[in-house]
Order: sequence, then C-alpha cells, then structure tokens
Amino acid sequence: MNFSALSRHGAFVAFLILYGAILALQFDHGLASGDGHGIVRTTQALLNSGQLDVSRPPGHPTTEFYLFGAVGWVLQKGFGADFDDKVYLVCQAIGALATLIVFYNLLYRLGAARLCSLLATICLAFSAQFLLNAVDGEEFNFGLVFLLLAVRFLVVPSAKPNFGRLLLSIFCFALCTGCRPEFVFAAIILPIYCLLNPELGRKYALLSVVLSAVAVLMVWLPILLMGIRAPYTAGMNLRESILGGVYRIIFQAFTPPVFLLLCWTLISALREWPRQMRSRNFIFTISCCVSVIFLAVFFLHPSKAAHLLVALPFLLLLAVDRSLGLVLALAFFTLLGSVVNIDIFKDRELVRPFLTAGSYFQTIHQKPYYRLSYLRKLFDQCEDPAVIIGNAWPWDFEYHVERASLPLHEKDLHGEIKKDLSAFFSNGDHCVFLSPEAIYENALLSEWQRKGYAMKMDAKLYRTFFARYDVRSGVSSATANVGDVSFSLFRID
Repeated sequence: MNFSALSRHGAFVAFLILYGAILALQFDHGLASGDGHGIVRTTQALLNSGQLDVSRPPGHPTTEFYLFGAVGWVLQKGFGADFDDKVYLVCQAIGALATLIVFYNLLYRLGAARLCSLLATICLAFSAQFLLNAVDGEEFNFGLVFLLLAVRFLVVPSAKPNFGRLLLSIFCFALCTGCRPEFVFAAIILPIYCLLNPELGRKYALLSVVLSAVAVLMVWLPILLMGIRAPYTAGMNLRESILGGVYRIIFQAFTPPVFLLLCWTLISALREWPRQMRSRNFIFTISCCVSVIFLAVFFLHPSKAAHLLVALPFLLLLAVDRSLGLVLALAFFTLLGSVVNIDIFKDRELVRPFLTAGSYFQTIHQKPYYRLSYLRKLFDQCEDPAVIIGNAWPWDFEYHVERASLPLHEKDLHGEIKKDLSAFFSNGDHCVFLSPEAIYENALLSEWQRKGYAMKMDAKLYRTFFARYDVRSGVSSATANVGDVSFSLFRID
C-alpha cells in the first residue's frame, strides 16, 4: 500500500470515510425508491428462477444482469444470503463512493490542486440527485462511474494515443449505457478524442463509433435476445415539458444559487470555445459538449431531475478550470442546499419562494423508517369501516409491520390492472389501507363501496394523480370522484 499517497490525499480519504458513514446510517431505514424495488425483484427472479426480465423498459443489463446478478450469486452460493433491499442499498453506496474516487482521480490527473479537486468532489457528492441515488434511488451513479472511467482512460500522460486505453474507454462507455440507456448521448466523447488527436483523425473517429456500437450491442445482447421494449414516456405535452423541465433543473437537479453559478460557468466556457478548439483541449471540448447535449435532451423526458446528473461532473470540470473562488462558492452553496433549500411549490401549488428542508433531509425522509408518523395519522381516518388510499407504498407498510410498529396484516388482492395488489387490514376487515397503485382499480374499489365502506383518499395524492399541472389553485373540495367511486379527501400535514 502506498502510504505516502494516502497521506498526500488524507483530506479526501477522511471525506470518503465521513460520506460512507452518512450513507451507512441509512442502510437499516428501508428502500424508498419504487424503481429500486423493481430492480431488487428483477435480480431476485434472475437468481431464483434464472428468468431474465427488466424492471423498466428498455432495460438496464449492466446493473440488473451483470453487477447485481454477480453480487447476488456470490451472496447466495457463498453465504446463503438473499439479494434484498439492504444489499441493494449497500451496492448503491459502493457505487457512489467509487464515482467520487474516479472523479477525484480524474481531476488530480488533469493537474487540479488537491484542494480544488476535493471541493469539486464535495460538490458532486452533496448535489441533490447524486446524494439521492447514493442513499436510495436508481443506477445513475453506476452509469456515472463507468462514464467517468471512460474519460479517465483517455487522459494519458503523453500526447501519443494508447489504443489499449481507447478500447477500455469504449468498453466502459458501453457498460454505462447498460446502467442508464440515456447515457448513450455521451458517445460523442470518443470521436472527439480521435478528432482532436493529430495522430488519429477522422478515420479513427469513425472507427471509434463503430467499435462503440459493437460494444454497446455486446452489453445489451441479453436484452436484445429477449426482445427490447420502448421506454416509458414522460406523459407531458410541450408546454409541460418546458415548464416542468425548467423547474426541475433549478430547484431539483440543483439549487437556485448553484444553478446560476453553473450557468455562468458554461456560458463563460462557450465564449472561450474558439481559442480552446485551436489548442485542441479535449477535456474542455467534451465538458462543453456533454453539458449542452444533456441539458437539451433533458427537455425530451423531464420526468426525473436525475437525468441531468451526467452533466454535473463536466460542468464541475469547467468550474475547476476557471478559479478556486468559483469552486469554493459552488461547494458552499451545495452544502447549504443539502441542509436548507428554496422552493416555489407547496403541495403542488405555486406559491411565493419559501425555505424548505435541504436535499439530505428530503432524501432520507422518503425512507420507510421515517414514514411511521404519517402512517399512524392514516389510522386516524379509521373511525368507521373504510378503504383508505394514502400517500404510502406497500414497502412503507411492510417495513413497520415486520417490526411490529403497526397492527396490520397484509393480503394480496386481485386487481384488473395490477394482479397482485397489496392491501393492509386493521381490526379484521374494519379498515383497508391501499397504496397509490390501487387508484385506478375501479372495479375493486366499487365493490368495497357497495359493501358499505367509506372511501377515503389523501388530498395531496389526489392532486398528484389528477390535478398535478393545475398549479395555481389547491384542491378545495372535500370530495372527488374517480371513475364510479366517490372519495372523501383528507389532509395530513
């Protein structure tokens, strides 16, 4: 072990230990992400029955098949353990730490000072979407680590190209597309590398595109063999995509101060484009291109702010190249945003800007462990025989039922849309608690209503499903009809 290297980067090592401890504190608090539960179920099906499936189309072969499949197989065969929610959360934390290590190493190899490299890494680590996917979430950080590795392999001490490293870069890029398909738009880094290198040029740029396509096909081969399906759409029209996209960029992907600083960084960099192109600056070129491409592509599918996560490391590379003061400001406002933030929506209603909990608290409070207070307030609606649809998912109930925190028992109901619908019963069949996935089960809900059950729904949940884009007014009515079923709306602060 190179102890001298560790001592030189002691501050970064200490930060990694601290960050790892922050993530580890949440391992026993449950998994909040619905997509995360889908990934766990898909991995379990692969291990237990050999059935290859996708949790979300078109698929995520790198994580669901290669990485998690391998981890689950080792646990199952070597230790008799299952790939469960906790193992998934540990994998998410490892993926986040690996991303930070690669990013820090990339900055250092590019000549950034250790302090600047550390501050930029802190900016990435505590950015809202990176933190969300480190504590819980989906495979975005795994995609990011493979993409950064692809860039790292292209950064060599000498100007002479290394074809072995170029092939490794292509392979890492292919793996990153298997984590998140949208990362395919970053393919531009490979031909840019060839075009800017005087010993390669257009011929090798074209070859890199062909080899990248072959590598992507190899990574995606299991999905192609079972039949690829189109991804889900965002379900937004043009106006909603633009307005919703702008909101998510400013308030969810970043915070307003960080967004302004990053905008200034990108605009200043683009003004220097002609000079940097004459000097064939590879890192500058790909940082500008990737940032612009993913900011533009985001508006095609602005349903998740995490889609912008891929642009953040490249924007930070541009910031590091400008000044230490800029990176200090970014680090300060990023850390501040993890504690306290600004928002303009309250219960999906547009209001004046107000202070709200930062990204760290918003992230952890989604976890089942922190949902007990809300679940207990749902019980206050159980005065008469009632079917209650609250803003809580089956794993929120299951987490506390397993720990005997709630007097409930679970049954699976047969719905028209979802065949296995989790329902939680209290006092025999006196009260039935359903998750939001039951909202469209009109036949099942009508049957409960005919039996004399009062039908109740959280008003915020109703707004989320049926009035999400009516941002200028709240839901004032005490009742609402969903299909043939009339619901009484209740509010929980």
